[in-house]
Amino acid sequence: MRNTWSFFFCILLQALLAVGTQSSKTLVLYDQSTEPLEDYSVYLKVLEEKNYKLEYLEINSTSTAVDLYDKEQRLFDNIIIFPTKGGKNLGRQIPVNQLIKFFEDEGNILCMSSPGAVPNTIRLFLNELGIYPSPKGHVLRDYFSSSPDELVVSSDHLLNKHVYNAKESGHFVFGESSAALLENREQIVPILNSPRTSFTEYKGKGNSWTSGSQGFLVVGFQNSNNARLVWIGSSDFLKNKNQDANQEFATELLKWTFKEKSVIKSVHAIHSHADGTSYDEEPYKIKDKVIYSIGFSEWNGERWLPHIADDIQFELKQVDPYYRLTLSPSGNDSETQFYSTGEFVLPDRHGVFTFLTDYRKIGLSSTTDKDVKAIRHLANDEYPRSWEISNSWVYISVVCGVILAWIFFVISFVTTSSVGKELETFKKTN
Repeated sequence: MRNTWSFFFCILLQALLAVGTQSSKTLVLYDQSTEPLEDYSVYLKVLEEKNYKLEYLEINSTSTAVDLYDKEQRLFDNIIIFPTKGGKNLGRQIPVNQLIKFFEDEGNILCMSSPGAVPNTIRLFLNELGIYPSPKGHVLRDYFSSSPDELVVSSDHLLNKHVYNAKESGHFVFGESSAALLENREQIVPILNSPRTSFTEYKGKGNSWTSGSQGFLVVGFQNSNNARLVWIGSSDFLKNKNQDANQEFATELLKWTFKEKSVIKSVHAIHSHADGTSYDEEPYKIKDKVIYSIGFSEWNGERWLPHIADDIQFELKQVDPYYRLTLSPSGNDSETQFYSTGEFVLPDRHGVFTFLTDYRKIGLSSTTDKDVKAIRHLANDEYPRSWEISNSWVYISVVCGVILAWIFFVISFVTTSSVGKELETFKKTN
């Protein structure tokens, strides 16, 4: 009996650890000759303190291909790629197709580059996602910056509060930085754009890649399976020397990348007749009154909390949505905020319908909850009788009038006949 309880206790402990740390095993790729790993020790130590298992691998001319999979099983939850000048070395260790496969299999990626170190592997991978960093040698300049030797960006340029919501106005230090152009994709998460007075130039020759706020210094990408990627255009942003200015933003950025925050889940999605009768007890028919409810929770890095929002929508769809209703709060508990459509009437159309809540918001993980149910037509004895339809009284009155007129005609014909009268007779003579 004691062994049984010990077994269940171990299972419970493993589950709690799994919930407390969303992702743990992380591969760190670095080029010691380009950016010494010691320059990033503060944030790497933060990850280690959170039970991330960091596996370091140096990129050099003698490095060989990295195994990201054991057969079909992914060996790492995350990959961190520091700037490297040896583009061929990185391409030999992790080809572009391997990075794409890893990302499609829900692996998270944090990558950095600098004007002098933009490996083709990273560039081609980012281009596949619609992110286009400036070419090698292009540096973002802002001559209106408070410091001529390094790029300083105001927190006013933050674009997504779900990644980082600055409580006070401040500045971030980037040093020399690249800037990226973005495609118009809903999966791209713009995080920090460049100042309006900035531009990229190539060794002072004026060949501009970005101009003003169209350039981006920090960009995120969230896949349809909720895997996340963050690209940082400066190798100085996460360095220890800039910790005082960047620490809070950098910490929140790491949390978002590795899914420690802004993770949403939907729970307890139910629908029933307005009186509480379930579909199993009484299947839906057209024009029935129905109510739908669902709960949402948000992971804050430590525990699940109610997710408060005013833009969650429910759809009742066949091929196209018949209804699209904004959900209203209906109650909560310590972990979940519940929402409801209130009472609504099913459409006057039978068939197979989908009860769908598909919540997608830039910066938050997406969640989809759907249930497919059949809505039947009315049976013969369920249609309203003719006298219950107000417009039918016109036709009923006409029919009754015809019947009464016929009866009156018959009575009149019978009562006014010539029966009993003597007819005069005469003999015809020729």
